[in-house]
Amino acid sequence: MKRITIKDVAEHAGVSISTVSQYINGRYSYMGEETKRRIEEAVRELGYRPNFMARNLKKRSTRTIGIIVSNILHHFAVSVTRKIEDYCDADGYSLIICNADDDPAKEEKYINNLLEKQVDGLVIMPTAGNDALYRKLAEQKFPVVFIDRFMEGVDIPSFKLDNRHAVGLSYDYLRRQQVENCYYIGASNVMDITPRTERLEAFKKLAPGGKIITGENERLYNRIEEEFTDGQSNGIILANDFALMAFLEYAKQQGLDLVEANKVIAIDDPPLAGVYNPSIPTIAQPIEEIAQNAYRQLMRHIEGEGRATKMVNNYKGKIVER
Repeated sequence: MKRITIKDVAEHAGVSISTVSQYINGRYSYMGEETKRRIEEAVRELGYRPNFMARNLKKRSTRTIGIIVSNILHHFAVSVTRKIEDYCDADGYSLIICNADDDPAKEEKYINNLLEKQVDGLVIMPTAGNDALYRKLAEQKFPVVFIDRFMEGVDIPSFKLDNRHAVGLSYDYLRRQQVENCYYIGASNVMDITPRTERLEAFKKLAPGGKIITGENERLYNRIEEEFTDGQSNGIILANDFALMAFLEYAKQQGLDLVEANKVIAIDDPPLAGVYNPSIPTIAQPIEEIAQNAYRQLMRHIEGEGRATKMVNNYKGKIVER
Protein backbone atom coordinates (compact mmCIF):
# COMPACT_ATOMS: atom_id res chain seq x y z
CA MET A 1 0.00 0.00 0.00
CA LYS A 2 1.17 3.50 -0.78
CA ARG A 3 2.23 5.42 2.30
CA ILE A 4 -0.02 8.45 2.74
CA THR A 5 1.96 11.67 3.17
CA ILE A 6 1.15 15.12 4.47
CA LYS A 7 1.17 16.29 0.84
CA ASP A 8 -1.64 13.85 0.03
CA VAL A 9 -3.70 15.20 2.93
CA ALA A 10 -3.13 18.80 1.80
CA GLU A 11 -4.24 18.03 -1.77
CA HIS A 12 -7.31 16.10 -0.58
CA ALA A 13 -8.34 18.93 1.76
CA GLY A 14 -7.51 21.67 -0.73
CA VAL A 15 -5.12 23.48 1.61
CA SER A 16 -1.37 24.05 1.81
CA ILE A 17 1.08 21.56 3.30
CA SER A 18 2.02 24.10 5.99
CA THR A 19 -1.64 24.42 7.02
CA VAL A 20 -1.90 20.64 7.47
CA SER A 21 1.37 20.69 9.43
CA GLN A 22 0.02 23.39 11.75
CA TYR A 23 -3.16 21.35 12.28
CA ILE A 24 -1.25 18.16 13.09
CA ASN A 25 0.91 20.04 15.61
CA GLY A 26 -2.17 21.40 17.36
CA ARG A 27 -1.57 25.00 16.32
CA TYR A 28 -4.93 25.67 14.73
CA SER A 29 -6.57 28.29 16.92
CA TYR A 30 -6.34 30.78 14.03
CA MET A 31 -7.96 28.42 11.48
CA GLY A 32 -11.55 28.60 10.39
CA GLU A 33 -13.85 25.77 11.40
CA GLU A 34 -14.38 24.79 7.77
CA THR A 35 -10.63 24.43 7.16
CA LYS A 36 -10.21 22.28 10.27
CA ARG A 37 -13.17 20.13 9.24
CA ARG A 38 -11.74 19.52 5.74
CA ILE A 39 -8.33 18.54 7.12
CA GLU A 40 -9.90 16.28 9.75
CA GLU A 41 -11.98 14.52 7.08
CA ALA A 42 -8.97 14.16 4.78
CA VAL A 43 -6.90 12.61 7.57
CA ARG A 44 -9.69 10.17 8.39
CA GLU A 45 -10.58 9.25 4.79
CA LEU A 46 -6.97 8.73 3.70
CA GLY A 47 -5.98 6.95 6.92
CA TYR A 48 -3.04 9.31 7.43
CA ARG A 49 -0.80 8.55 10.42
CA PRO A 50 1.82 11.19 11.27
CA ASN A 51 5.34 9.86 11.67
CA PHE A 52 5.75 11.21 15.17
CA MET A 53 9.00 9.34 15.80
CA ALA A 54 10.78 10.85 12.82
CA ARG A 55 9.37 14.29 13.48
CA ASN A 56 10.36 14.25 17.13
CA LEU A 57 13.88 13.04 16.38
CA LYS A 58 14.25 15.90 13.92
CA LYS A 59 12.98 18.39 16.48
CA ARG A 60 14.94 16.76 19.33
CA SER A 61 11.62 16.42 21.12
CA THR A 62 9.65 13.50 22.53
CA ARG A 63 6.45 15.52 23.03
CA THR A 64 6.38 14.09 26.53
CA ILE A 65 6.17 15.84 29.89
CA GLY A 66 6.81 14.36 33.31
CA ILE A 67 4.94 15.33 36.45
CA ILE A 68 6.20 14.33 39.90
CA VAL A 69 3.71 14.86 42.72
CA SER A 70 4.81 14.83 46.33
CA ASN A 71 1.94 12.58 47.44
CA ILE A 72 -0.76 11.34 45.08
CA LEU A 73 -3.14 10.76 48.02
CA HIS A 74 -3.74 14.50 48.38
CA HIS A 75 -6.86 15.84 46.67
CA PHE A 76 -4.89 18.84 45.37
CA ALA A 77 -2.22 16.64 43.74
CA VAL A 78 -4.83 14.52 41.95
CA SER A 79 -6.79 17.55 40.77
CA VAL A 80 -3.77 19.42 39.42
CA THR A 81 -2.47 16.31 37.67
CA ARG A 82 -5.85 15.82 36.01
CA LYS A 83 -5.79 19.39 34.67
CA ILE A 84 -2.21 19.08 33.39
CA GLU A 85 -3.17 15.84 31.63
CA ASP A 86 -6.04 17.64 29.88
CA TYR A 87 -3.72 20.39 28.64
CA CYS A 88 -1.13 17.89 27.43
CA ASP A 89 -3.76 15.87 25.59
CA ALA A 90 -5.10 18.98 23.85
CA ASP A 91 -1.57 19.89 22.70
CA GLY A 92 -0.62 16.39 21.55
CA TYR A 93 1.76 15.71 24.46
CA SER A 94 1.99 12.56 26.56
CA LEU A 95 2.20 12.84 30.35
CA ILE A 96 4.20 10.52 32.61
CA ILE A 97 2.94 10.65 36.21
CA CYS A 98 5.22 9.82 39.16
CA ASN A 99 4.42 9.77 42.88
CA ALA A 100 7.30 10.64 45.22
CA ASP A 101 5.49 9.66 48.45
CA ASP A 102 7.11 12.67 50.18
CA ASP A 103 10.43 10.83 49.78
CA PRO A 104 13.35 12.93 48.42
CA ALA A 105 15.26 9.80 47.35
CA LYS A 106 12.29 8.55 45.35
CA GLU A 107 11.80 11.99 43.83
CA GLU A 108 15.47 12.15 42.78
CA LYS A 109 15.16 8.72 41.15
CA TYR A 110 12.09 9.82 39.19
CA ILE A 111 13.73 13.04 38.02
CA ASN A 112 16.74 11.13 36.69
CA ASN A 113 14.52 8.48 35.09
CA LEU A 114 12.43 11.09 33.31
CA LEU A 115 15.53 12.92 32.09
CA GLU A 116 16.84 9.62 30.69
CA LYS A 117 13.54 9.24 28.83
CA GLN A 118 14.27 12.68 27.33
CA VAL A 119 11.04 14.33 28.42
CA ASP A 120 10.66 17.87 27.12
CA GLY A 121 9.87 19.36 30.53
CA LEU A 122 9.01 18.65 34.15
CA VAL A 123 6.23 19.70 36.51
CA ILE A 124 7.32 19.07 40.10
CA MET A 125 5.67 19.38 43.51
CA PRO A 126 9.04 19.28 45.26
CA THR A 127 9.90 17.47 48.46
CA ALA A 128 12.58 18.81 50.78
CA GLY A 129 16.09 17.57 50.12
CA ASN A 130 16.86 17.88 46.40
CA ASP A 131 17.81 21.55 46.21
CA ALA A 132 21.14 20.80 44.52
CA LEU A 133 19.39 18.80 41.80
CA TYR A 134 16.82 21.57 41.24
CA ARG A 135 19.60 24.14 40.95
CA LYS A 136 21.39 21.96 38.41
CA LEU A 137 18.24 21.76 36.28
CA ALA A 138 17.85 25.53 36.49
CA GLU A 139 21.49 26.15 35.55
CA GLN A 140 21.11 23.85 32.54
CA LYS A 141 18.01 25.86 31.57
CA PHE A 142 15.94 22.68 31.45
CA PRO A 143 12.18 23.48 31.33
CA VAL A 144 10.81 22.98 34.86
CA VAL A 145 8.01 24.52 36.90
CA PHE A 146 7.12 23.99 40.53
CA ILE A 147 3.55 23.67 41.76
CA ASP A 148 2.44 24.15 45.37
CA ARG A 149 5.95 24.86 46.67
CA PHE A 150 8.68 27.46 46.33
CA MET A 151 12.38 26.69 46.80
CA GLU A 152 14.51 29.57 48.05
CA GLY A 153 17.62 30.14 45.95
CA VAL A 154 16.40 27.94 43.07
CA ASP A 155 15.74 29.72 39.78
CA ILE A 156 12.57 27.76 38.95
CA PRO A 157 9.15 29.47 38.83
CA SER A 158 6.56 28.40 41.37
CA PHE A 159 2.76 28.43 41.03
CA LYS A 160 0.86 27.99 44.27
CA LEU A 161 -1.91 28.99 46.63
CA ASP A 162 -1.44 32.20 48.59
CA ASN A 163 -1.22 30.27 51.85
CA ARG A 164 -1.18 33.29 54.15
CA HIS A 165 -4.31 34.66 52.52
CA ALA A 166 -6.00 31.24 52.87
CA VAL A 167 -5.27 31.11 56.61
CA GLY A 168 -6.47 34.71 56.92
CA LEU A 169 -9.78 33.80 55.28
CA SER A 170 -10.11 30.82 57.62
CA TYR A 171 -9.34 32.84 60.73
CA ASP A 172 -11.74 35.64 59.76
CA TYR A 173 -14.47 33.06 59.21
CA LEU A 174 -13.95 31.65 62.72
CA ARG A 175 -13.88 35.14 64.22
CA ARG A 176 -17.30 35.79 62.68
CA GLN A 177 -18.52 32.66 64.48
CA GLN A 178 -17.41 34.32 67.75
CA VAL A 179 -15.29 31.40 68.92
CA GLU A 180 -13.19 31.73 72.08
CA ASN A 181 -10.48 29.12 71.48
CA CYS A 182 -8.67 28.72 68.18
CA TYR A 183 -6.93 25.53 67.02
CA TYR A 184 -4.64 24.86 64.08
CA ILE A 185 -4.42 21.19 63.09
CA GLY A 186 -2.09 20.11 60.29
CA ALA A 187 0.98 18.23 59.12
CA SER A 188 4.26 18.57 60.97
CA ASN A 189 6.53 21.37 59.74
CA VAL A 190 9.69 19.37 60.47
CA MET A 191 10.10 19.09 56.69
CA ASP A 192 10.58 22.56 55.20
CA ILE A 193 7.64 22.37 52.78
CA THR A 194 6.06 25.65 51.67
CA PRO A 195 2.35 25.05 52.44
CA ARG A 196 3.14 23.71 55.90
CA THR A 197 5.49 26.50 56.93
CA GLU A 198 3.52 29.38 55.39
CA ARG A 199 0.17 28.26 56.80
CA LEU A 200 1.54 27.64 60.28
CA GLU A 201 3.45 30.95 60.35
CA ALA A 202 0.30 32.81 59.27
CA PHE A 203 -1.73 31.18 62.05
CA LYS A 204 0.85 32.02 64.70
CA LYS A 205 0.81 35.65 63.59
CA LEU A 206 -2.98 35.92 63.55
CA ALA A 207 -3.64 33.93 66.72
CA PRO A 208 -0.65 34.25 69.10
CA GLY A 209 -2.51 32.36 71.84
CA GLY A 210 -3.90 29.73 69.53
CA LYS A 211 -3.33 26.03 70.06
CA ILE A 212 -1.33 24.06 67.50
CA ILE A 213 -1.58 20.32 66.87
CA THR A 214 0.65 18.81 64.18
CA GLY A 215 1.74 15.33 63.20
CA GLU A 216 2.56 13.08 60.25
CA ASN A 217 -0.08 10.82 58.71
CA GLU A 218 -1.55 8.36 61.27
CA ARG A 219 0.33 10.10 64.09
CA LEU A 220 -1.82 13.21 63.61
CA TYR A 221 -4.94 11.40 64.89
CA ASN A 222 -3.06 10.40 68.04
CA ARG A 223 -1.89 13.98 68.57
CA ILE A 224 -5.47 15.24 68.24
CA GLU A 225 -6.61 12.62 70.75
CA GLU A 226 -3.88 13.72 73.19
CA GLU A 227 -4.14 17.51 72.84
CA PHE A 228 -7.61 18.54 71.70
CA THR A 229 -9.96 19.75 74.44
CA ASP A 230 -13.66 19.76 73.67
CA GLY A 231 -15.25 22.97 74.86
CA GLN A 232 -18.19 25.25 74.28
CA SER A 233 -16.57 27.59 71.78
CA ASN A 234 -13.75 26.09 69.70
CA GLY A 235 -12.70 27.26 66.25
CA ILE A 236 -10.60 24.77 64.29
CA ILE A 237 -8.55 25.43 61.15
CA LEU A 238 -7.70 22.16 59.40
CA ALA A 239 -4.62 22.84 57.31
CA ASN A 240 -5.16 20.24 54.55
CA ASP A 241 -7.28 17.27 53.49
CA PHE A 242 -5.30 14.83 55.68
CA ALA A 243 -5.99 17.01 58.73
CA LEU A 244 -9.66 17.16 57.77
CA MET A 245 -9.93 13.37 57.61
CA ALA A 246 -8.05 12.86 60.88
CA PHE A 247 -10.17 15.39 62.76
CA LEU A 248 -13.49 14.11 61.37
CA GLU A 249 -12.51 10.59 62.38
CA TYR A 250 -11.76 11.84 65.89
CA ALA A 251 -15.00 13.88 65.98
CA LYS A 252 -17.01 10.82 65.02
CA GLN A 253 -15.34 8.64 67.65
CA GLN A 254 -15.90 11.24 70.36
CA GLY A 255 -19.34 12.39 69.22
CA LEU A 256 -18.22 16.02 68.96
CA ASP A 257 -20.76 18.74 68.23
CA LEU A 258 -19.57 20.33 64.97
CA VAL A 259 -22.50 22.72 64.70
CA GLU A 260 -22.55 24.82 67.88
CA ALA A 261 -19.64 23.95 70.18
CA ASN A 262 -16.96 23.38 67.53
CA LYS A 263 -16.69 25.49 64.37
CA VAL A 264 -14.52 23.93 61.67
CA ILE A 265 -13.02 25.18 58.41
CA ALA A 266 -10.58 23.31 56.15
CA ILE A 267 -8.00 24.54 53.65
CA ASP A 268 -8.38 22.65 50.34
CA ASP A 269 -11.79 21.54 49.16
CA PRO A 270 -12.01 17.72 48.95
CA PRO A 271 -15.40 16.19 48.06
CA LEU A 272 -15.62 14.77 51.60
CA ALA A 273 -16.26 18.27 52.96
CA GLY A 274 -19.46 18.64 50.99
CA VAL A 275 -20.97 15.24 51.75
CA TYR A 276 -20.08 14.96 55.44
CA ASN A 277 -22.92 15.68 57.85
CA PRO A 278 -22.70 18.47 58.85
CA SER A 279 -20.98 19.75 55.70
CA ILE A 280 -17.64 21.47 56.29
CA PRO A 281 -16.77 24.98 55.06
CA THR A 282 -13.51 25.10 53.12
CA ILE A 283 -10.99 27.29 51.35
CA ALA A 284 -11.03 26.08 47.74
CA GLN A 285 -7.74 26.33 45.90
CA PRO A 286 -7.83 27.91 42.41
CA ILE A 287 -6.66 24.62 40.92
CA GLU A 288 -7.38 25.42 37.28
CA GLU A 289 -5.68 28.82 37.49
CA ILE A 290 -2.58 27.34 39.12
CA ALA A 291 -2.34 24.38 36.73
CA GLN A 292 -3.02 26.42 33.60
CA ASN A 293 -0.48 29.14 34.36
CA ALA A 294 2.19 26.60 35.34
CA TYR A 295 1.58 24.61 32.14
CA ARG A 296 1.65 27.71 29.93
CA GLN A 297 4.95 28.82 31.42
CA LEU A 298 6.42 25.35 30.89
CA MET A 299 5.27 25.36 27.25
CA ARG A 300 6.76 28.81 26.66
CA HIS A 301 10.10 27.53 27.93
CA ILE A 302 9.90 24.34 25.85
CA GLU A 303 9.01 26.32 22.71
CA GLY A 304 11.94 28.66 23.29
CA GLU A 305 9.79 31.70 24.03
CA GLY A 306 11.69 32.65 27.17
CA ARG A 307 11.94 31.69 30.81
CA ALA A 308 9.88 33.13 33.64
CA THR A 309 11.00 36.34 35.29
CA LYS A 310 8.65 36.03 38.27
CA MET A 311 9.68 33.17 40.53
CA VAL A 312 6.73 33.10 42.96
CA ASN A 313 3.21 33.23 41.55
CA ASN A 314 0.55 33.22 44.28
CA TYR A 315 -3.15 32.67 43.63
CA LYS A 316 -5.89 33.42 46.12
CA GLY A 317 -8.34 30.79 47.31
CA LYS A 318 -12.06 31.33 47.90
CA ILE A 319 -14.15 30.42 50.89
CA VAL A 320 -16.93 27.86 50.41
CA GLU A 321 -19.13 28.47 53.45
CA ARG A 322 -21.79 25.77 52.91
